[in-house]
Amino acid sequence: MSKPRWAFIHPFQLRFRRGIESYVWALTGALADTGVDIDILTWQGQLNSPGLSGRQIRLRTVPSVRYYQHIVAMPFYLHQLLFNKYNHVFVNFADYGEGPALSLSAAIKKVPFSVVFHFPRSLVPHRYREFERWEFPRDATHLIAVSNHLANQVRDWSHRKCSVISHGVDTKKFRPDQEKKKQTRAALGIAHDAYLLVTAAALEERKGIHWAIEALPGVLKTFPNTFYLILGEGRYRSELEILIRNLGLERHVMLKGAVADVENYLCAADLGLLLSREEALGIAVLEYAASSLPVLTSQEPPFDEFVHDDWGVRTDGSKSQQLAEMIKSLLAEPARRTTMGSAGRLWVESNYSWQQVAAEYRDLID
Repeated sequence: MSKPRWAFIHPFQLRFRRGIESYVWALTGALADTGVDIDILTWQGQLNSPGLSGRQIRLRTVPSVRYYQHIVAMPFYLHQLLFNKYNHVFVNFADYGEGPALSLSAAIKKVPFSVVFHFPRSLVPHRYREFERWEFPRDATHLIAVSNHLANQVRDWSHRKCSVISHGVDTKKFRPDQEKKKQTRAALGIAHDAYLLVTAAALEERKGIHWAIEALPGVLKTFPNTFYLILGEGRYRSELEILIRNLGLERHVMLKGAVADVENYLCAADLGLLLSREEALGIAVLEYAASSLPVLTSQEPPFDEFVHDDWGVRTDGSKSQQLAEMIKSLLAEPARRTTMGSAGRLWVESNYSWQQVAAEYRDLID
């Protein structure tokens, strides 16, 4: 039997370093290790791909044409679909050339494809309208969501089955490392005995970063040597900068921007925060846990699905006094933080390896 050949169409692999791009790199690598032959169809960009040498993964890039990229992408995708013998194709979007390419190819050579949902319909309804425009709910072989919360939204919208396959975590990359902790803290100018809170997320209002900033003055009254590190970029940055200035927290809050080595900063922290709403999953929570960080999240779904009491705490982030008290209680108990960190690391290793995720995809498609 010939080995399966799959294609992943994602336009931004060489343009952004978000959760969805990390997901595609990691999943395709894990699938290649199981013997799947992989093509990644993407747009040209300025970022480097991770090392693909020795793996059955090929990048096929759409030539860069600035403003008309999605128009040029369509015939490029169509050519790949017609002339490569793909057993299955995976898409995350429909309006960057994927929709018309799959629709036109079906009239000549129908290629089985699945849609992977990484975003709630309530957050980006226009994405779902594009799926409807190209009749993906009808024609897709599988609909796949990264959490039960998201799958329920997809089922209500599509009126058909939606499988749940979560993200994975690279536990060799995200892990506790005392030497990295020491080096990163030194680079940040943070003493070894100071407290460091961290959030790794895009700078959007829905991420709840402003709630953590508003709670920080209450934390500083008890633990004055506390700092808050924010890893990410986005249009909400200016609002956060104003809030930081208004509260006089310039010395305690660091907006580091988007970084390639998130794992180093997680090693340096004492507590990971993600207080967001409208999340599909919240991959940062899994990365915190893999790094042996205690986790503090909002009470919003999907965190109720997988944040366990032995390694995480869910709270109402909008109540700054309550949030401050929760943070202080965790900072005051180093032994509890250590126990929680160890439990989170073990839980991720047992449930969220990329090898397990790849096996679930193989089971579903094969």
